[in-house]
Amino acid sequence: MNGSRASGVLAVLVFAGLTIAGPAVIAVRQTDSRAGDTRGAADVPKVVMRNLKFEPATLTIKRGTTVHFENADVAPHTVTAADGEPDSGIIGPGKAFDLEVTEPLDYVCAVHPSMKATIELSG
Repeated sequence: MNGSRASGVLAVLVFAGLTIAGPAVIAVRQTDSRAGDTRGAADVPKVVMRNLKFEPATLTIKRGTTVHFENADVAPHTVTAADGEPDSGIIGPGKAFDLEVTEPLDYVCAVHPSMKATIELSG
């Protein structure tokens, strides 16, 4: 009986250790994978989808600039031009989409049409 009790205690300790270690490993991996990501840096224009809004609502860039769209919301969104093209398709929470902009762009979220924004070109 003592041998099986010791085995049971050992099993509980192993599972408890895994329960604690799993989230820690996930957090470290997420931090490491973001460390090398330069998208969204100061030199890359970024639009964030948050609280059912595009932020900023108006962005001014030079023609041919790539814009990074980041979904920081809990809902899926799209970046869809008023005429339908370009269209990012569904961008899930925590995901992103990059678009090279060559002309002024009025866009919406096809899932949430009240989300509207504009990209203007300078120069």
